[in-house]
Amino acid sequence: MLNFRLLSGFVIVLLALFMIQCKGPSRQQHSLDKLNFQQQIAQSEKNVLLSNGTIIKDSAEKLIDRYQAYQQNWPNDSISSDYLFKAIDLSMNLPRTNETLKLISAYLKSYPESYQAGVAMFLEGFIYDQEIGDTARARLSYEQLINTYPEHDFADDAKNALNFLGKSPEELIQSFERQNK
Repeated sequence: MLNFRLLSGFVIVLLALFMIQCKGPSRQQHSLDKLNFQQQIAQSEKNVLLSNGTIIKDSAEKLIDRYQAYQQNWPNDSISSDYLFKAIDLSMNLPRTNETLKLISAYLKSYPESYQAGVAMFLEGFIYDQEIGDTARARLSYEQLINTYPEHDFADDAKNALNFLGKSPEELIQSFERQNK
């Protein structure tokens, strides 16, 4: 007859092994999920534009959600910053001003050292200036770009944007005419 202690110890070990197995997906399963997600995104990217270049709004919004979900699940994956930036780009082409600003904020918080962070900061200033009409907030974004990324390709664009901030189309035309004389 088996010793009760030995039998109960054996049962505890089996339960512990079972719980470890049931704890969550294996690394291999996690990798398969990530690869599957990337394939879904690639397929979704093919279904966003009509042949004439028109964006299909529902498909674009679903793709933006997929980009964000991927970035949230695998924030340190090398493609995550690209996906989030693609979400910004796509969102800018939809009437989603506030959502685009949220995406830009998330990008700047998650990937401040990337090259695209400077571009995102410029886009933020552009949205505040051109779409919202908040020149004070646009000025802050442009100045932050210039101060944070002074060597960035968009730093000069931000300086130029500051020169034209708040000017009417007529004032801009007069300014260009003066420069060309």
